Amino acid sequence: MSKMVRRQSLVFWPTVFVVAAALAITAASQSRTQQPARDSAGQKPDEAKTPKGRISGSVLAADSGRPVKRARVFLSAAQLPEGRGALTDDNGVFDLTELPEGRYTLTVSKTGFINLSYGQRRPLQPGTPLQLADGQQLTGIEFRLPRGGVIAGRIFDESGDPVPGVNVRAMQYQYAQGSRQLVPAGAGQTDDQGSYRIWGLNPGDYYLTAVARNFNAGGRGFAVEIAVGRGGRGGPPAGAFVDAFAQPFGSRGLPPGAQGSAEQVGYAPTFYPGVPSVNEARPVRVGIGGTSLDIDFGLLMVQTARIAGRVTNPDGTATTTGAVTLVPETGSSGRGAFAGNLGARIQLDGAFTIAGVPPGRYTLRARSDDTDVPQYAVQPLTVGDGDSADLTVVLAPSGSIGGTLTFQASQSVQQVPDVTQLRIVAPAIDFTNFGPNPNARVDKDGKFTIDGVPAGLHWIRTQGPLRGWMLKSVLVNSRDVIDTPLEVRSGQKVTNIALVFTDKLSEVNGTLTDERGGPITEYTVLAFPADSSLWRPQARQIMTARPDQNGKYQMRGLPPGEYFIAAIDPAEPGEWFESAFLDQHRSNAARLTLGEGDVKSQDFKLSQR
Repeated sequence: MSKMVRRQSLVFWPTVFVVAAALAITAASQSRTQQPARDSAGQKPDEAKTPKGRISGSVLAADSGRPVKRARVFLSAAQLPEGRGALTDDNGVFDLTELPEGRYTLTVSKTGFINLSYGQRRPLQPGTPLQLADGQQLTGIEFRLPRGGVIAGRIFDESGDPVPGVNVRAMQYQYAQGSRQLVPAGAGQTDDQGSYRIWGLNPGDYYLTAVARNFNAGGRGFAVEIAVGRGGRGGPPAGAFVDAFAQPFGSRGLPPGAQGSAEQVGYAPTFYPGVPSVNEARPVRVGIGGTSLDIDFGLLMVQTARIAGRVTNPDGTATTTGAVTLVPETGSSGRGAFAGNLGARIQLDGAFTIAGVPPGRYTLRARSDDTDVPQYAVQPLTVGDGDSADLTVVLAPSGSIGGTLTFQASQSVQQVPDVTQLRIVAPAIDFTNFGPNPNARVDKDGKFTIDGVPAGLHWIRTQGPLRGWMLKSVLVNSRDVIDTPLEVRSGQKVTNIALVFTDKLSEVNGTLTDERGGPITEYTVLAFPADSSLWRPQARQIMTARPDQNGKYQMRGLPPGEYFIAAIDPAEPGEWFESAFLDQHRSNAARLTLGEGDVKSQDFKLSQR
């Protein structure tokens, strides 16, 4: 069946980028005639098995057209679990040979340039796959790499003097774990003149944040103690400044002579153009290979607080090792709304101190590594104008998840994966981490146990080679929770998880063509469930595919169910996890039903009407 889609106005990258991703292929074997079978009796076994496929081309600089030497060219495909890489020679040429038949992703990178995938049309967008037939020669591929963009400027203090050693980060809104959030994209540090330079940036809008190097350095923090009230007892006179740079506080108290009369201030993390919150920040636009200069701004001097306390085990004894972090609440109106966390190590007596904390709302997270199995604590914290010196954080035991793996083979020739190469993971539904994500390697008997799972709601997922297989169900007491978060309580041991895998993988395939039947490669094919309750980040039922150079696409592994299928042109990778985006494309989508192991076709003919 075929679906007519009205062609939308495509927002292409500027011409230089379209050329950069262009492909000139001489496919020596695409129209080859059938040759008589060769007698391989005289061949050595290894010679008979050596694949003959080839992908070659060149990498040039987009601005000058000169060859880019020693650029990293990398191929990835299911047939090459570890991928295949090469460096361009002095003429910018690469040649990847002995490639098996398969569907490949081709990427090129070099320091100072923007990373590109073949067929890429927008920043961070997936490229166009290359379908390589058995023995096919794809030659003449040309990449024109644009140089990365630059943001540069100076950072000043409240008096207008340059501040050295300030970390400046360029952040960009991207979809990560299915939600749109600020993601670091580059960083630099100011020199003795307060100057910074961030390079290698993709085109787009960036938000800059500056954090003083000594801000919360190991829990010691940069602070200036302003004496208020009367002087005396050997202390500074009223109104004088005391330099408390890197001065340890906490159980040791304030600097000598400032006891009980000091107000701590410091440089808060500051967004360009000198504001405390990303909600008030101004984006800086960077073009392809462009330079945005004179992005200067001053650090905010604010009253800060010291958060000190003690972390204890559930039995009341002191925790001797671990860490405490303060995660600013997203969207907070206070000065704590910045990208980055504050933290400190737990001392041998369980004490911790985090200095220089701006006012705001935070989530305090603690993790102890006293034992083989970590313990955790989570509690909200509001930081106002004063210090909190006697905070008590009580850890709670972590839980564990254990179970077995079962493989349901429908074909006798289907090989069961090596289960010892698989890992079972239990990410939190909000993808927050207390450190390394708890995981477990499966033993040879197909059993696993994940220890150190924080209390809360978790997904059960797998990592590792599963070619030809997919996770079919996650059973707890015969109830399938594969699409329902599993609640793990503190200290709970969930031991009856059954992970069932199947080799009956569904498939949706088809072609994207224009009105004359020519292949269309610019679009993305999106499948999403008809049941809108499943429209959520990282849903298994939401899948995308890019057509290859022949306009053919393929999706494998969608769970059984009712689906919408649409040809889309997303502005940002990952925006298809937004409910509003899916709702926008529902009316113009085809609809199909997938059963276990079904193979269905859906073609799209794109017109310019």
